[in-house]
Amino acid sequence: MRDAGADWRRFDPRTIPSKEATPHLDKWLRTIRATAPDGGPLTLLDVGCGTGQLSRRWQEEGFSVVGVDINPTALAAARAATAACRGEGPRFAEADFAADRPPDIPGGPFDVVVCQLVISIIGAARQRRNLLRHAHACLRPDGWLFLSASGVSDTVNAGYARLYATDAPLTGEPYTYFSRDEQGTILYVTHHFTAAELEELLREEGFTRIKVTTTLETSSRRPGEAACFHHVTCRAAAATGPDRGHH
Repeated sequence: MRDAGADWRRFDPRTIPSKEATPHLDKWLRTIRATAPDGGPLTLLDVGCGTGQLSRRWQEEGFSVVGVDINPTALAAARAATAACRGEGPRFAEADFAADRPPDIPGGPFDVVVCQLVISIIGAARQRRNLLRHAHACLRPDGWLFLSASGVSDTVNAGYARLYATDAPLTGEPYTYFSRDEQGTILYVTHHFTAAELEELLREEGFTRIKVTTTLETSSRRPGEAACFHHVTCRAAAATGPDRGHH
C-alpha cells in the first residue's frame, strides 16, 4: 500500500478534490447550532480542512473553528486567506489523524468534529481506524461527528466497476483503487465503503446513534460521472476502558 501521508503532504492544494456544495452538512450544522444551549459558540474541529474554505464559512456562521490538515502548503494558504478577512477567523494546525500517535490539537475537547470525505482517502484500514479513534478522543462526551465518505458505486457507474476489478489485486482490498491523473499517474489510494461497513467501523471505534444517509451525486474528481456518497451523523460514547478503539 502507498504511503498516503506522503501523497497528501505534497499534494498541490489548488487541486485537492473537494465539494464546494455541502447541503447535507450545512442543514445538519444549522440544526445543531439552533438546538444548542446558550453559553457561547459551539466548538468545531474541521479534519482535513485543506485551504480552509469550509472552516471560514463555519466560523462566519457562528462556530468557533479549528481546522487541521496534513498539508503544510494548504495550511499556509488557509492562514493567508483568513488573515485577509475581517473579524476573528478560524485557527489552523498541522496534524496527521492517520498516524498511530494521537495528534495534539489546541482548543479541545470539541462539540463537533467534521470529516468531509477524508476517511475514503486517508490510507489503509489501520489509518481509517486511527482517524475515527482520534476524532472520538477530540470530542467531548456525547459530542457530534459528521462524516462523509465515498460509497461503493459499481452499480451506478461502470467506470468504478472496472477500477475495482483492475486495482483490487494491487491494493489487496475490495473497493479500494488508485486515483490517477489524466496521464495515468497514481495520485493517492481511495476506498469506497458500503453503508454496513461504515456503520460497523464507527461502532467499533466508540460511536453511537449512527445515522447513514446515502445519496447519488457527482464524483469529486469526475464532475460528469455519478457516484454514491454516505453522509453520517453519530455521537461520541464515553470511553469504556484504556483499550477502547484498539483492535
